[in-house]
Amino acid sequence: MILKSNGNIQYKPSGVDAQKMHCFRCSNRDRSLFHTFLDTYLNKRVTYCLNCINLGRSDSARPLMMIDSKRTKEACSYHLDFSLSEVQQSASKRIVEAVKQGTHILLYAVTGAGKTEITFEAIKYARNSGKRVAFVSPRIDVVKEIHLRLTAAFKNSEIDLMYSGVKVEYTHSFTVCTAHQLYNYIDHFDVIIVDEYDAFPLQGNPQLLNAIDRALSKSGSVVIMTATPTKKMIRYVGRENVVSITRRYHGKDLAVPNVIYTDINKALEKRKTPVKLFDLIRKIQGDKRRVLVFVPRISMLKQLAPVVEKAFENTASVYSADAERYGKVEMMRQDDTDVLLTTTILERGVTFNRLDVIVVQADEFKSDSLIQICGRVGRKTTDPVGNIYFLSSCHTGDIRKTIKVIRQFNRGKTSV
Repeated sequence: MILKSNGNIQYKPSGVDAQKMHCFRCSNRDRSLFHTFLDTYLNKRVTYCLNCINLGRSDSARPLMMIDSKRTKEACSYHLDFSLSEVQQSASKRIVEAVKQGTHILLYAVTGAGKTEITFEAIKYARNSGKRVAFVSPRIDVVKEIHLRLTAAFKNSEIDLMYSGVKVEYTHSFTVCTAHQLYNYIDHFDVIIVDEYDAFPLQGNPQLLNAIDRALSKSGSVVIMTATPTKKMIRYVGRENVVSITRRYHGKDLAVPNVIYTDINKALEKRKTPVKLFDLIRKIQGDKRRVLVFVPRISMLKQLAPVVEKAFENTASVYSADAERYGKVEMMRQDDTDVLLTTTILERGVTFNRLDVIVVQADEFKSDSLIQICGRVGRKTTDPVGNIYFLSSCHTGDIRKTIKVIRQFNRGKTSV
């Protein structure tokens, strides 16, 4: 079923139980995430949920309505511009089998392994069988890119796209959306593919994780895809249902980071030029390449961006609250930007041409984040090898772990 304000079936007499402080749409029970006000039109106090307000108001005054939708089979097919490798084909078959059996599966694959394309055969099987499919990510940037790739491959399919402020809806049979949109689905999807299961805001958010289970049909399958699995993910699917891919689709090694010792924080505090950072950017530009510069904090980004923009042309910066965020990312994708400073919002789900990466104050990053950042380079067959530079004031355990994991991948091993 699908929760909709214009639905013709009542799911609950109200969206919120004001006595128990419980939202029936998103399952929120955190009292700090409810607000009560006096509705002068209704002449009574109304409580609404702040946790899912971006989906429209769920409150104690109005019933929660829904619609029911029928499962429909589709003559589904797709096109790929390349052939899957033997390893990719093997992983694809495992996912198809999981969908057939209604079991969960974890695809533990190095960044750039072609995880999205590996799911295509399972999607085809599901839609041909009348199963509903959702492709989910916690981040809007990733959702938009996945939708582009899926619509390019499944040219004859109507694919819903939903995220905050955007809804392109067809039959809710083949959907690409952010995890928050799953609050509106109950026992609906037969296959839910979750890309970047460990990314914010999905990671550590019990309500969002519960939304995945609630949106899944009773005999449905969850397909988790990540390059940085957690023990919790492995327990969720069962160790026997973990499929590992240690090579990228083009077969080249992952780039191993170069660690350069310098303290950019001190340079900024003393209003000095961050010499080693500037030298690296000049070197990268001299090699006719472009660069993503990752910065650990928005406050530091705002300090560093004007300094870099003054020294280098075609430079921009982007962070989560930037109103021009998506336009700037698109400019980078279209090769109109040479240097892009960013926070961890671009650590996942983006692919750019001729790209190198610099991590400023790498000692402030966790290894999972560093592994994802390293995965931004060498993603194209036309540019399978890139350069990664960690600018760090010290050598941390997370830096050591990142390098160790990347070298393990290059030797064909995983830590699972």
